[in-house]
Amino acid sequence: MSYSINTKDISNATGLLRGAVRAVEKAQMRAINRTASKTRTAASKAIRKDVRLKASYVNENLKVSRKASINNPEAVITGRKRPTRLARYGAKQMSRVAKQASGDTSRGIASGRKQAGVSVAVKKGGSRKKMRKAFLIPLKGSNVMGVFVRTGRGKKDIKHLYGPSVDQVFRAVRTDLKPQIRRNLVTEYERQLANALRQELKR
Repeated sequence: MSYSINTKDISNATGLLRGAVRAVEKAQMRAINRTASKTRTAASKAIRKDVRLKASYVNENLKVSRKASINNPEAVITGRKRPTRLARYGAKQMSRVAKQASGDTSRGIASGRKQAGVSVAVKKGGSRKKMRKAFLIPLKGSNVMGVFVRTGRGKKDIKHLYGPSVDQVFRAVRTDLKPQIRRNLVTEYERQLANALRQELKR
């Protein structure tokens, strides 16, 4: 009894091997990118559970800055590093009675009252912090407010106050996301590999 192996058999085996390699590479890339997208969504929710920031602001400043590719199977999620205006953290103008005061509608101060500091709440669910020497003023060239304190007697002797950046909060919450990331990556890889192998078999 004899059995012969010809070049066609070798070619078929080589083709299957190459197809399997392509499937693994595609599955890896797609799984990483899908997991990065899910992680970014989960991180946004975690950040907003930790601090008092709006979803629109966090989502605008937390991005998948680099997607995985076949040659570089790594995705990167980046948060805005520049500090966040303290005014974004639920800043509210406080006021007190002052009979001769004209008020200030831009800051929500009624006539007969004057400014008496600003209250903010950085942590979600935490108590508000009253800053008696702080005040709200509109930022130059915009309609948004900033929280300032005076640093001297001159007109320009003021300091704009900031709270934690999106990146700072992201770094604080991302450790808690690691188990979820691992689960998502394993699940996505298995699903993507099965799909990629089916596509290769149809070639």
